[in-house]
Amino acid sequence: MSDQPLTEAEIELALSDLPGWSHTRDKLERTWTFGGHLAAVAAASAVGWIQEQRNHHADLTIRYNKLTVSTSTHSAGNKVTAKDTELAGTVSALLD
Repeated sequence: MSDQPLTEAEIELALSDLPGWSHTRDKLERTWTFGGHLAAVAAASAVGWIQEQRNHHADLTIRYNKLTVSTSTHSAGNKVTAKDTELAGTVSALLD
């Protein structure tokens, strides 16, 4: 998969297939709410395994029962690439 940054139009098109995700400050971001803290931690752990398999690591933030996933591609100058849209889709499929 390419490290070439996506254009705004390409990002908007990708977001049309990624409900709940937003494009903010050169990253894709989404927050999930769970029934409690341990459920959010378990979700973060599952996302961590996906990231390791793809060697593409998003920022994960846990705030009690909420997990926020923020992704950009470091090798593309912290811009959004196809790696990020693919990761977003995979994470959504897991957590939705």
